[in-house]
Amino acid sequence: MTERLATARLQWQESIPESEQFGDIYFNRAGGVAETEHVFIQANNLVERFAAHQQGSFVIAETGFGTGLNFLCARELWLQQASEQGQLHFISCEKYPLTRDDLARALSAFPEFADGAAQLIDSYPEPVPGFFTLRLDQGRVLLTLLLGDALDTLPQLDARVDAWFLDGFAPAKNPELWNDRLFAQIARLSGPGTSCATFTAAGIVRRGLQAVGFDIRKVPGFGRKREMISGSFQGEPVRPAGQPIWFQRPEHGTIDQPVIVIGAGLAGASTARALADQGIPVRVLERHAEPACEGSGNPQGALYAKLPAKPTPHSRFHLAGLSYTAGLIRPLQHEQPEIGQLCGVLQLATTAKEQTRQQQLVDTGAYPESLVRAVSASAASELAGQDCAHPALFFPDAGWVSPPAFCRLLLDHPLIQCHYNTPVAALHQTDSGWQLIGTAFTANQVVVCCANEALRFEQLAQLPLKPIRGQTSQVDQPPGRPLNTVVCGEGYISPPLNGRYCFGASFKLRDTELDVRDEEHQHNQDILQRALPTLAESLAGQPRQGRVALRCSSADYLPLVGPVPNLPAFIETYAKLRDDARWPFDALPPLLPGLFVNTGHGSKGLISCPISAQLTAALISGAPLPLEAELVQILHPARFTIKNLIRQTL
Repeated sequence: MTERLATARLQWQESIPESEQFGDIYFNRAGGVAETEHVFIQANNLVERFAAHQQGSFVIAETGFGTGLNFLCARELWLQQASEQGQLHFISCEKYPLTRDDLARALSAFPEFADGAAQLIDSYPEPVPGFFTLRLDQGRVLLTLLLGDALDTLPQLDARVDAWFLDGFAPAKNPELWNDRLFAQIARLSGPGTSCATFTAAGIVRRGLQAVGFDIRKVPGFGRKREMISGSFQGEPVRPAGQPIWFQRPEHGTIDQPVIVIGAGLAGASTARALADQGIPVRVLERHAEPACEGSGNPQGALYAKLPAKPTPHSRFHLAGLSYTAGLIRPLQHEQPEIGQLCGVLQLATTAKEQTRQQQLVDTGAYPESLVRAVSASAASELAGQDCAHPALFFPDAGWVSPPAFCRLLLDHPLIQCHYNTPVAALHQTDSGWQLIGTAFTANQVVVCCANEALRFEQLAQLPLKPIRGQTSQVDQPPGRPLNTVVCGEGYISPPLNGRYCFGASFKLRDTELDVRDEEHQHNQDILQRALPTLAESLAGQPRQGRVALRCSSADYLPLVGPVPNLPAFIETYAKLRDDARWPFDALPPLLPGLFVNTGHGSKGLISCPISAQLTAALISGAPLPLEAELVQILHPARFTIKNLIRQTL
């Protein structure tokens, strides 16, 4: 999924959009809401099923997102009928996404959904291939958009669906979608009790669903349409061929006691909130007296992703994370502006090499201008409100976040109990779960989110983590025009917060001392001088304060997120990889039951921690994974072990 997406080409018949690609309308002229309620809500028996759902995720999957009308109808019903301890997870595919402006125009026809539509439009991702998760209604609703061809995206989805909305343009107008590959994926993602409904009664759809295990019946259609079909799954789900068994997600059971999260920085706070949003009680254990005291403690951090000229799995993960965090910040920037601002980010090309790289990025056309565009030095200066010495890439929907304020917000939930001044000395596995040595707590599920300190635990000592020292500088804002945007080059600086600038940062491998150093203040001043010379000169004479923390990075600079392997048993189980990298294993991965890790985010925690927290919470609860299977694998804590075993065959 690396090709640039084409957005929907629309013709408008008053307020009703019609697809030029398929020559079909997006919703019924006689009443789009009534059609959705008849075809999808009633045929899937969702009124009663929502009312009976008490905790965890209820999962709806859809084959064509379109204007999002089906989603908004389901969301409205969920908020009316379901327990506040449950979470609706709506998953929808879209090959030709509407632009944000067209989406807003289409949904303006439904004022009864104004609140949901506003949240959707605010968090709506740019048209880039991949999975993008949106959080609505304080976490009671998650929407994961699978942008790209459903025949490419659904095989990457790890979920168990409760109800299918088989929407999309009519089979006669879109025959490429309705085929055996689609039906096979629908069956793979279904289980006992999974229902389905679709507006069509076409034989190709009816026979295709029956062939993969659905009991299908014809029911009256909507309006003048005589028949439609609905059904329930009677077959057995099958794990897709080719998925590495060593990365298969752990089995999950009933969560009957609080999950313990160790660490209250960005990773820990995000993980606790993602679990609480699903109705799961959480205890956060933090060795300091308050949250965000170490790597997450800088006053401000840049929220953006440095993109390669051609998309890679790494960049797809970072874009998914940027989109998710920006969606969290956007509704806060007016109500709680001290938490963050999506004021835009300028990534300056401070060297000839970087100018060449940025030009290549523009030339490939892989990213829409609404996500990132090239600007001259003069245009960058105008955007920043300060003299910029170089041309740049501009990310209009990026910005800055205050990690300490963000962590406090995330932890403010009735299902989260924070226990400060509570260091954990060790983890001891018992017959009933985990004992946290040095505390009075035990738990069935534990998530380790304490950065480099994770290596203190025997079970995690093998993780390839490395500390990297970083020092930021803080100075008072001088008189004059303030900086308007975040500016990144060799370092970063954000617009002033509470009358102070924060900029830096140094990067010191194999240095774990925490003293503030004048030479690193000078380093920060020098890189600022090369990026914003006028602003740097105005700050040069100001008294400086510094803050030092240790970033926690992995060997490949991606975080480690997921279940912790039982390393000796894991190596023994998959030892045959040393001889044959294609050996057909059938043994499930040996894991330490109930032990998970979310760490190694380095300097990218603002974009990687919140989406990784959603992944972690889903792995614990059995909810749909918010990322493509390929991306889940590159984050898996066992990836280095597998690579080392395979490397021995080469």
